[in-house]
Amino acid sequence: MTTPSAGSDDDFVPQYTAPAWYTTQPWTGIADANTPIPWHSLGAAPAPRELACQVCLAHPATRVEIRSHTGLVLWGRTRSVNQPLCRQCGIALVRTMTTRTLWQGWWAILSLLLHTPAALLQNRAAHRQFRALPTSVPPPGRTSLAPGKPVLLRPQAYTALIPVAWGAALIVHLVTG
Repeated sequence: MTTPSAGSDDDFVPQYTAPAWYTTQPWTGIADANTPIPWHSLGAAPAPRELACQVCLAHPATRVEIRSHTGLVLWGRTRSVNQPLCRQCGIALVRTMTTRTLWQGWWAILSLLLHTPAALLQNRAAHRQFRALPTSVPPPGRTSLAPGKPVLLRPQAYTALIPVAWGAALIVHLVTG
């Protein structure tokens, strides 16, 4: 094993040439190796890419918030999804979360009066935005979510009639005394 000679580390100077993209001024296109350009001034912001569906990577996609609310006896829990989704995946998720809200959302007073109607209205607006998108095809090897049955053809959605009937009975009772 050999040892380096004394003083050899002191004489070493690395040779480095900055890449052209670092020394070229984006506004003139002229390279000047003596004046480095700061990283924050390198060209304009990149062009925005088209959103791809988070589930199946299909184009086009839109970012819409979809909510589901579960009313518990004293409080409630709201879940939301705010990701870019294509038409098929978005409609499938809106149907699933709306059905869940109709089934579980009314079990607390505040949920019945405020959170469940707000979630249903927001999901209705999201459904309209997804319906406005053109049908897309996912890339090979990816599949979109199955839309399933419409909300009103799912039996769980009709449990929302229980609080409606209860509210109607309460109003009739209050009016008739």
